[in-house]
Amino acid sequence: MLGLQRLRAAVRRHADYHAAPAALRSRIFGQLVDERPAARRDLSRWFAWRPLALSLTFVALLAWGLGLMLSWPSHDERVLQDAIASHVRATLSQRLVDVASSDRHTVKPWLSSRLDFSPPVQELRVPGMVFVGGRIDYLDGHPVAALVYRQRDHIIDVFVWPSSHADDRLQTATQRGFNVAHHARGGMTYWLVSDLNRDELASVARSLDVADAAR
Repeated sequence: MLGLQRLRAAVRRHADYHAAPAALRSRIFGQLVDERPAARRDLSRWFAWRPLALSLTFVALLAWGLGLMLSWPSHDERVLQDAIASHVRATLSQRLVDVASSDRHTVKPWLSSRLDFSPPVQELRVPGMVFVGGRIDYLDGHPVAALVYRQRDHIIDVFVWPSSHADDRLQTATQRGFNVAHHARGGMTYWLVSDLNRDELASVARSLDVADAAR
């Protein structure tokens, strides 16, 4: 530390000092003075662009949210997918029914005792149609009745649960090789799923309406 102090003292005594040229001092001083206005200009520009940046961000978020809503399946699409999945699962597992009987007076009480509603159970008077029985399934967020029919080699699942909507027209769709028919009728929602062709499945749905009306 003492050596460093002696070195500093020697430099101060013997070093030659030269004043900076006036032009150099003026240029450096001018740069220092210009830095603050430049900083203010940059800050002003940032505040000027900020509303536009916020607007663009809002538009981007709105577009993203709208795209997410449009890509989200509708209620009917979700029920359709779930109904087909339940039909496939029951068919592949060979658990078509929980109660096997062609007598609706056996199937209806069994289902009613396990559900919080009494599903309409019909023995359809359709050539080649056999009532196999029923089971409890789960669709649209709650337990439902699944009535199982067989026509030739085709299994038909009829999912039934209470509806809060007025009667509407029969709608059909095809997905993953299965045909689906659905509508609301008499305070109940009906979803039919089968590999039966679309026209025949629609005919089965109308036969259910006729049988229900004749009860």
